[in-house]
Amino acid sequence: MQGKKEKPLYIKLSEEILEKYRHLEYYSPLPGERELCEIFHTSRPTIRKAIDVLENEGKLIRLQGKGTFFTGNGSHVAHEMNSIIGFYNDVKLQGKDPKSKVLFQNVEPASGYVAEKLGLNEGDMVFHLERLRYIDEELYSLTNSYHPIDFFPDLRKIDFTETSLYDTFEEHGIHIAKMLQVLEVRASNEYEAMQLEIEEGEPITIRSCVTYDTNEQIIEYVEIRTQAYKTKFEIMAYR
Repeated sequence: MQGKKEKPLYIKLSEEILEKYRHLEYYSPLPGERELCEIFHTSRPTIRKAIDVLENEGKLIRLQGKGTFFTGNGSHVAHEMNSIIGFYNDVKLQGKDPKSKVLFQNVEPASGYVAEKLGLNEGDMVFHLERLRYIDEELYSLTNSYHPIDFFPDLRKIDFTETSLYDTFEEHGIHIAKMLQVLEVRASNEYEAMQLEIEEGEPITIRSCVTYDTNEQIIEYVEIRTQAYKTKFEIMAYR
């Protein structure tokens, strides 16, 4: 009987690297190539091929000028592309702890862009809520949501630090029926980079959503910005 073909050295090495660093938290830095060569007593080309394998498997990510980072413990899996449960409830269902830091909460005139998204006239008053969202104390996203003030005048009185916006809607008889979502990736600007604690120009994912209630009334326009590699989107498609 012919024996099993032995694994290439770089495959064995990729498994050893993963085993050694699997305890690291998500997005922790790994040693550089030269140090990895010393740790595993092998050549730089072999190290590079092993890292290529792990990067293709989604276990590592390489950022030019920054190094290699461990992502094997899994990023947040967002189900909100196919289920309107909101960030707070989605995180809770995954056994994690969601929190928010409110950066801005006020009533203001709608810009032309926001007014168009909400089906309003420019200058109409809207409730604007800007938050940093955290998962298990780790900074996750920068979220800006806008709401026509007429449909819920008391929104500005609520503390959204640990309160679900969507649960608040339901408690007040506002039932969400559908959501139009757009997903894009682009370079971060100065403000986005500052809030997300990254370098300006690093890629971010922006999920923008227009939300409707059961009466087909637009009740929210929201933009969620995250580092491009911090989220996996789980989407169910039907024929």
